[in-house]
Amino acid sequence: MTLEILLAILVIAITLFLSVPKFSNILRKSEAIATKKGLASLRSAISLYYSDNGGKYPDANIAKELVEKGYIREIPYVYIPGHKKSNIIHVKDLENNVDVGGWAYKVDDFNDSTGKHQGQIWVNCSYGDRGNL
Repeated sequence: MTLEILLAILVIAITLFLSVPKFSNILRKSEAIATKKGLASLRSAISLYYSDNGGKYPDANIAKELVEKGYIREIPYVYIPGHKKSNIIHVKDLENNVDVGGWAYKVDDFNDSTGKHQGQIWVNCSYGDRGNL
């Protein structure tokens, strides 16, 4: 009977060993999808704000403006491997605050190394989208 219990435990352990990496991969993919949907929601909210406000983009208080004026219910979280989940929108010193996680939003249209234009928002991560962010 002890041998049967050990075999059952061994089978369960092997099954778990083989299935955990698959669950981790599924989790990473679902987080990537959530981040992409969040980015699409933010871009849509910014676009609506822009059209409702005579061609003016939200300023540095973008999170407050979008939420309080009803363009988006809440700022979505960014899930990036190697970073903590965050819904912070970085707006200052974007050239020096690369790869800090969260979102990055270009408040002005001054030329800088970001290559972005006023009103653009993106995931603040230097390694970009590799299929799972």
